Amino acid sequence: MSNKVDLTEVSKRLEQNLEDLFKNDRFQDLLNVMASGHHYSFHNTLLIASQKPDATMIRGFKHWQELGRHVSKGEKSIEILVPTFQKEIEQKLDAKTGEIIKDEQGDAQLEVRETISGYVFGKVFDVSQTSGKELPNVQDFVQNNLQSEESLSELYERFVNQVNTDKKNPLSIHEENHEQESYGGFYNHNTDKIVINTAVSKTTEEQFRVAIHEYAHGLLHNKANEMHQYPQGHKEAQAESAAYIVSKYYGLDTNLTSTGYIATWAQDLNVAKLAIREVQQVSSQMIEQINSLQSEKIKEFYQSIDPSKVKSELEEKLQINLKDTPTLQLVDPKNGLVLFAKVEENSKENHFILRTNTNRYLPLSDLESRYHVINVLENKNEIVKEFKKVEDFMKVTKIEDGKYAVTLEGGETTERTFTKKFEGQKFIQKTAIAQSLNTDRFLSITNVKETGHLQQKNEKLLNERVGKYVKEKSRKAEHQHNVSIGWHLMKNPLLQSKEALEKDIHSLNPHNNQTKELKEAVATKDKEQELEK
Repeated sequence: MSNKVDLTEVSKRLEQNLEDLFKNDRFQDLLNVMASGHHYSFHNTLLIASQKPDATMIRGFKHWQELGRHVSKGEKSIEILVPTFQKEIEQKLDAKTGEIIKDEQGDAQLEVRETISGYVFGKVFDVSQTSGKELPNVQDFVQNNLQSEESLSELYERFVNQVNTDKKNPLSIHEENHEQESYGGFYNHNTDKIVINTAVSKTTEEQFRVAIHEYAHGLLHNKANEMHQYPQGHKEAQAESAAYIVSKYYGLDTNLTSTGYIATWAQDLNVAKLAIREVQQVSSQMIEQINSLQSEKIKEFYQSIDPSKVKSELEEKLQINLKDTPTLQLVDPKNGLVLFAKVEENSKENHFILRTNTNRYLPLSDLESRYHVINVLENKNEIVKEFKKVEDFMKVTKIEDGKYAVTLEGGETTERTFTKKFEGQKFIQKTAIAQSLNTDRFLSITNVKETGHLQQKNEKLLNERVGKYVKEKSRKAEHQHNVSIGWHLMKNPLLQSKEALEKDIHSLNPHNNQTKELKEAVATKDKEQELEK
């Protein structure tokens, strides 16, 4: 890996790459890389498309070795941008006043912050440049499954039903027969209604593709989005590009009818970059949404791909033996969900699964594709001694102007992004409260008797975390009251101040038992403050 790069020079290189793609009729190469199913940043997508437009799976040299494959002799590496991080010791500042926070001795409190210090060029290779063990690919699995007319029809029906029943999404999809018209479908931005013309779009594949195109219009060009004022050609190019990416990902028929207008984007690279970023964001959102409709099949696929490898890697990483059936604390970094799950062995089928505290069963592969292990809460009838906190491995980093991401330990970027840094920080704080509540629930059911040290630490953490979330200094409250308030904050994350929390609690139904508990928690806190005065 080379030394830090000059971002000014890199920016010039990226703009030149983008211009070359347009002028040499290679815009489709960029869309093909976006359709490969991997979440590259826009800049890295552009770099990959300019160097190896047929790339489908990118990994580093050592990572390929770990997967049982080796880079073929003479293959040229692909350069991508990789962030570097540095830790800085800073004085803690009060988020509200900006003043330095001091300890009991009057000394400034310090904290370690990890920030992006720059970028380097990392050398990676595509799977086509390697040889060795065959690697099952979820995109190939999905495409093969959709070769069946029955599977495709089922997925299309699920997609339409999900859109039409999602109360948070104003869009709706309807099939109508307009024999006198030549269009396959249309989107009405005044009513947010998508119409599939079954007189023209007759097969399931045609209807699905039209639905994807018009749905892209609905996401990009609705009345609430300023993009609805773009010229019609611009909007068609965006929707068609997004539909191309999604259709190619699922192995559906692809064509690109808006190449004429797409070419005009090259006349203004700023417009071009904005337009393509929007296409990438919406197509990724659509693929994620459609994949969620076949999550069970995808889970089965992941569980089928060498579960013994997942098991051995997990045991080595956590220094445990799954036959001891430990209990793991997990976090979904995308939505901040924290849960604990006990490892169970299925002796008949000779594999391990995870049974969560909500009695759901998860394949071990979910620990690669969705969840991150925070702690081994219990193992061999012993409770964890060194308790790892969410704040230890989740950070907010700036990935580009006006966009921040939640990153995990080691710099791995999750799909969770924000337009403001403090929004990401609040998300991590909320996830931290969820960890304390989950730990409290675990301690209430474990059969291990020696839980005092963890109970004491968790009670202190929950008190600090709730206080930090609602901006309440020196919070002192009973543990059970913090639990009640913590769960209320999970359901109402916008209550981010003590005043807003109390106002909301006093507006609730006074006859509800949960309301009584919350009011008691607030009243108890008020009494404690009076005594302190």
